[in-house]
Amino acid sequence: MSPTFQRLEPRDETSSLQERVDRLKSSMEWAKEAVPEDVRSVVNATIARCDERLALGVDHTVVALAGGTGSGKSTLFNVLAGQDFAVPGVARPTTAHASAVVFGTPADALLAWLHIAPGRRLQVDSFAAWDLHEPEGVEVEAAHGGIGNLAQSASLGGLVMLDLPDHDSVEASHRAVVDRIVPMSDLLLWVVDPQKYADNALHETYLRVASDHGQPSLVVLNQVDKLTTADAWEVAKDLQRLLEDDGLTHVPVIPVSARTGQGMEVLRAELAGAASLRTVAAEAVRADLVAAGRALSGALARDADPALPDIEELVGAIARSAGVDARAEASAAVAAGRSRTVPPMRAIPLAAVERERLDWIDEATAGLPATWRVVVGEAVASAQKITDEVNGTFEAVAWPDVVSASGLRGWLSRATRGSSASRTVLSMGRESVKRVLMPLVVEPTEMIHQAYRVLDELTELD
Repeated sequence: MSPTFQRLEPRDETSSLQERVDRLKSSMEWAKEAVPEDVRSVVNATIARCDERLALGVDHTVVALAGGTGSGKSTLFNVLAGQDFAVPGVARPTTAHASAVVFGTPADALLAWLHIAPGRRLQVDSFAAWDLHEPEGVEVEAAHGGIGNLAQSASLGGLVMLDLPDHDSVEASHRAVVDRIVPMSDLLLWVVDPQKYADNALHETYLRVASDHGQPSLVVLNQVDKLTTADAWEVAKDLQRLLEDDGLTHVPVIPVSARTGQGMEVLRAELAGAASLRTVAAEAVRADLVAAGRALSGALARDADPALPDIEELVGAIARSAGVDARAEASAAVAAGRSRTVPPMRAIPLAAVERERLDWIDEATAGLPATWRVVVGEAVASAQKITDEVNGTFEAVAWPDVVSASGLRGWLSRATRGSSASRTVLSMGRESVKRVLMPLVVEPTEMIHQAYRVLDELTELD
C-alpha cells in the first residue's frame, strides 16, 4: 500500500492556497466574535502556521520522524542521512531539541521557522553512489552541523528530514517539541517497534489526531530483523488494523530494519516520491485548513446561506420617516397649483431609525446562529449615528424650487408638472439616504455575509 502524491504545479497550488488563507484571515477579522474563543484560537493558529509555511514556498518537503523510546527512530534517521548525526539508543543524552538533515538545496529559512538550531543541521549535497547495507564505508563528518556526501540526495533532493525527541519521554519539554513540530510538518513518518506498536498514547494522542487533521503520514515498523518473516507480517497486519481503527485507512505500514537495511529501499522510494513531486507541502497546508474548517463547523449553521435584505426597501422606509415622501407630495401639490408652499423637512425620529435597523439585522441574520446577529449588530452603525448622518445630509440638500402652475398652459399641464416634481424630490431624497446607508449599514453587512461564506466554504473542504 502506498500514499498517493498528486502532481501539482507548486507555484499555482501555492497561490491558490495563499489566496484561501488570506480570505480566511480577513474573514476571521470581520467575524471573530461569532466564533467561540477556543475555536478562534485553533483557527488563528492554523492561519498563522499556513501563512508562514506558504511564505517559505513548497519546494521543500518537511518529513518528521516521530516515535517512542526504543523504536530505533534515530538509528533510522542516521541510515537515511548516511551518517551518525542523531544520537541513537535508549540511553542517549536527554535533549529537547530536534535534528535535521537537508537533502539537496539548502533550506535555512525553513529550518529557522522550525526552530532547528544551526548546530543540529546536516546538509547532504553530493551525489556519490551509496550502498544501504554498507554505510560504514563512506567517509563522512560525524559532528553535528557537518556536511554529508552521500548519494541519497540525488533521489531525496528537496527533502528536509527531522529527528524529533521521543513522544513518550518523561520530560515534558521533549513532548512539547514533538507537539510543536508535528503540526508544522508536511509528512509525518511514525516509527514504531514490534514491542510497542499498539501503544495507546501513540494512537490516541497522535495517530488519531493526524487522521482527524488529514495530515499526510507514513508508518514504519522498525526492527523487523528481530522477528521471523511470518511474525513480522502478522505484526504489520495488526498494526494496519489499528491504523484503520484510528481512521488512517490509506496509510501504509512499511516493515524495515534500520540495522540490516531490510525494507529500506521501499521506504526510500516512498520518500523519494514525496520529494520529487513536491506536492506534499501543499497538501499538508490544505489538510491544516481542512482541520480548521472542521473546528469551525460548530459556529455555523448547516445549509444556511445569508441573504442581504432589500436595500431599496430600507432606503424607502428611512426616507419616509425623514419626511421625503411628504415633501414629494407637497411639491406635487405646489406644482399642480393646489398649494402655495412646501413645508421644511423635519428631523428623522431616532426610534424610527432604530426600528428599521433592527428589522434589517433580523432579516440579514435569518437562519444563522445567534452570535452572528450580534456580530452584524456590532458591524452596522448605531441608530444614533445613522440618524445624525441622515439629518445632516438633508440639511445640505439643495431641493429644487417648485413653481406653482399659472395661466392656461400651466393649468392644462398641472398633472404632469406635479408628477415630475414629486419624482424629482423622491429621487433626490432616496439617493441621499442611500449614500448614508451604504457605508453604515449595507457594506458592513455584506462583509459579514462574505466572511460567513468563506468560513462555510472551509468546512466543506475534504
